[in-house]
Amino acid sequence: MDFFDTFPEPAPPPEPAPAPPRPAWVRPDAALPAAMAENAILVHEERLAIAIGGLSVYPNGFDFSIHIRTRDDSEEINPHGRRRDYVRNTVRADTDPEQNLRVGVLFADGRRAASNQPRPHDTPDNEADPDEVVLLSSRGGGGGRSYDLTYWIHPLPPDGAVTIVVSWLAQGVTEARCELDGAAIRAAAEKAVQLWPDEPLRGWVGEPR
Repeated sequence: MDFFDTFPEPAPPPEPAPAPPRPAWVRPDAALPAAMAENAILVHEERLAIAIGGLSVYPNGFDFSIHIRTRDDSEEINPHGRRRDYVRNTVRADTDPEQNLRVGVLFADGRRAASNQPRPHDTPDNEADPDEVVLLSSRGGGGGRSYDLTYWIHPLPPDGAVTIVVSWLAQGVTEARCELDGAAIRAAAEKAVQLWPDEPLRGWVGEPR
């Protein structure tokens, strides 16, 4: 008998667990969004500008971009609180998250959400109340004098004003607002193309998509 034949056969690998149901608030993977050119400058100061970029509207929500520009050459301004001082070649973190960039949304019916509030995927079942507004930072980056960030909002808003609110206390921005047209966003959603049904999220660990 061969040496290795004396060892017991390894147990077969377990069957993969079925994927959980796809949360209703997740941005679709299998849809082509409709574009809306909703550009608006919220802040335009001597050394800092913040603007809202175009919207990408999906059947169950929309995302929009925030563009940050600065003229300061000595220190990198980071919306998440880290600063790089190019003169001293150091990086430091602001300890108070309330000083960092905060983004909020207010629907015409009073529902609202903010980027510094608990997220649905922080809950045990990864779900949210169907009527709850979800606002998530979905992607973005930058450095130096330029940052571009994207935020996802679910569900589609009712008719009326959709107010985007930005605060950045570390940069002296207490609150800046702009209004989008909820009816126009809903109309754009009708032009989004669902290519095929979205599949369950394999490997779902609660991260925004």
